[in-house]
Amino acid sequence: MIVCNRCGKENQDHYKFCLGCGAELTAAAKGDAGMAMMKTMMADTSGAPPRPLPGMGPAPMGPSPGMPLPPPPGFGAGPGPLPPPPGMGPAPMGPPPGLGGPLGPPPGPPPGLGGAGPGPMGAGPMGAGPMGPGPMGPPPGLGGPLGPPPGLGGMGGGPLGGPLPPPASLVPAPATQPPPYGGPPAGPPPGVPAAGPGPSFGAPAATGPRRCPQCGADVPPGFRFCGACGCRMEEQSAPQVLPVRGAPATRPQPRAIMTLIRPDGSEGGTHELRQGDNKIGRNFGSLFESDGYLSPVHAELLVNGTAALVRDLESLNGVFVKMTEEEELLPGQILRIGQELLRFDLISPPEPIADGTEVMGSPNPGYWGKLTVIIGKNVDGSAFPLLGDSVTLGRERGEINFPDDGYVSGLHARVSSRDGRVFLQDLGSSNGTFIKVGGERALHNESFVLMGQQLFRLNLTA
Repeated sequence: MIVCNRCGKENQDHYKFCLGCGAELTAAAKGDAGMAMMKTMMADTSGAPPRPLPGMGPAPMGPSPGMPLPPPPGFGAGPGPLPPPPGMGPAPMGPPPGLGGPLGPPPGPPPGLGGAGPGPMGAGPMGAGPMGPGPMGPPPGLGGPLGPPPGLGGMGGGPLGGPLPPPASLVPAPATQPPPYGGPPAGPPPGVPAAGPGPSFGAPAATGPRRCPQCGADVPPGFRFCGACGCRMEEQSAPQVLPVRGAPATRPQPRAIMTLIRPDGSEGGTHELRQGDNKIGRNFGSLFESDGYLSPVHAELLVNGTAALVRDLESLNGVFVKMTEEEELLPGQILRIGQELLRFDLISPPEPIADGTEVMGSPNPGYWGKLTVIIGKNVDGSAFPLLGDSVTLGRERGEINFPDDGYVSGLHARVSSRDGRVFLQDLGSSNGTFIKVGGERALHNESFVLMGQQLFRLNLTA
């Protein structure tokens, strides 16, 4: 180690400058530091004065063991140790670990701090202090190397050359074995109140949606009107109690909704239906009021659980239901493919009139029926005779074509005659084949209903 000549800080052997003050370290300082360290480590209690560091004045000879420490110049001589600094009386605490006890006194001062000096009034590391020259002692505010640190005792002590014996009251008692573990403590530490039972919380108040007294729909808390039927909710209406585990769940009420299907196939608005009778028309709901092909009171939907029934209320343009399987065609029945309205009629052999005269006409090659285009009320357009076992309809293929109607598929539907009966079948068209309701017709979940110029899907859920 290299001890700095200026500040006395120890530095590693390979350092060129002091880490404490930045002064350049010399080789001579290294040799002297080694000697000072050796002297320190080999110091005994014979009272030999330590060797001063280079560049420092000679240290005065300290008193021999057993002699009292003379007072510094300018202070009156008096018996006893120096008084402690203001506010630092003798502390009852024992010395910190390592300053007393069965292991004996602590080792000497660290290297570079010199041997035991004349006490806190000795010379500092920069040379002789105001109290006279002397070797470098401990830092200011600390007693001799064997004295207690500040705040742990008085500044007086024994003779300078020997260790300061600890007071008898400060000698730690021999360690004793801890008592055997006898289970958890019976109570909390002193000063800590015993922990009582935790706070008890009552069961939370039942909160949840309220049941509408008119339609049975769930109404969120704070709502004054039912969102399904508009019924005013009373303030005293109790909230619906949620079912607890193990209790049978309340069976939900069936719901019926009509969903508008736009021409591109996407979903538009919805119209909620209640159980029982539901009027459909321009006078019932914003979903219908903009369709001029709907009558003010167009149809009626009767909902009963997951089943429904549609009834035409003598509307001008009628109600059409999408086919899901092959159906029988009756004379006078109207069907719709794309934008085409067609009426089916049977062709019967001509019969003589009442006086026996036969009706003259072109020979019949075997026509059994015809499809007539409906242009308007009581106004007919082209008619297509039906010949053979079956006739197909489409935009591009089949015996009857509608090339200008983009809603008709290339091959759309087929009309066939079997065993004296006529049947209509959809051939997987994109937009489907619809049959006009004559009176009333049963519906099921996912049924498609065409009214006016709008297509609706009926959803019936339990």
